[in-house]
Amino acid sequence: MSTETPVPIPEVGLCSACTFAVVQRSAKGANFWRCRRSDDDADFLRYPPLPVRRCRGFESGGPGPG
Repeated sequence: MSTETPVPIPEVGLCSACTFAVVQRSAKGANFWRCRRSDDDADFLRYPPLPVRRCRGFESGGPGPG
């Protein structure tokens, strides 16, 4: 298990280093960043516009499995 803190990808922002983010790949190969916080809290967008620079729900840990 890695103890390193994930570093955000500039084009994606905080989602790329958030434990609640899930990367979903389309059939055409495009990546979409989904916020799992949106599953339980309507204040969070399912697919937020990128890059995300501020998020009150951010928790460092890197994206979860898609």
